[in-house]
Amino acid sequence: MRPPPNYETGLIRFQFSNQVGIFACDGHAVYSNQSLVVGNGTKTRVVDSNLVCSVGGEFKTALNLHIFMTVWNKVIADGDFAGYDWTVKVDPDAVFYPERLRLAVFEYGSGKDKVYLNNCKFGLHGPIEVLSRGAVKAWGLGKGQCDAHFHKLCSGDCFWGEDMFIDQCMSRVLKVRRDSDYSLLVEEHCDPPKDWADCSDKKFVAYHPFKDVPTWRTCWSKAK
Repeated sequence: MRPPPNYETGLIRFQFSNQVGIFACDGHAVYSNQSLVVGNGTKTRVVDSNLVCSVGGEFKTALNLHIFMTVWNKVIADGDFAGYDWTVKVDPDAVFYPERLRLAVFEYGSGKDKVYLNNCKFGLHGPIEVLSRGAVKAWGLGKGQCDAHFHKLCSGDCFWGEDMFIDQCMSRVLKVRRDSDYSLLVEEHCDPPKDWADCSDKKFVAYHPFKDVPTWRTCWSKAK
């Protein structure tokens, strides 16, 4: 979560106050570069990053790899993920239903198998990333190996966002199983159906993006 003045703060505080989104999960954490009160004494966990990135690369996307590598390092160091079968990373402007995700991962069992879920026919998109406990462990142990592999392959930085890097890393280098589930996400960058943004189709786990509280709340209400 980027600190104020930024729309993400209001979105996260709204979700916390209504106990929806990630706050309806069995466990949750919000990461920022400042210690900020989310609500009722709950604070963000602090990462050493300015949370600023440029846009570029082949696909003209946010080059946010350095930001999320810092966040992932903190997530893995905190170790909370080890107490849960699945870890899900969710952007603040994604309307997210944990109860639907529970159904989506039910068939996989305990989460000890190394598997992550691809959410778009074009490859993993970052608004929601779903990893089993085994996959998070593999990612934590192997992300340095992937960094070296792709740095050599691209003769430098590949100019990828975090979602493409983690997708390529786990599937190509770490050999983590990649299963596709296109009901995980509907968004404007993944060839969505017509009128997807009215959130009337209730089959999706997450809808993205809704960047202010009124539109986020409207989508959540309609999709529910």
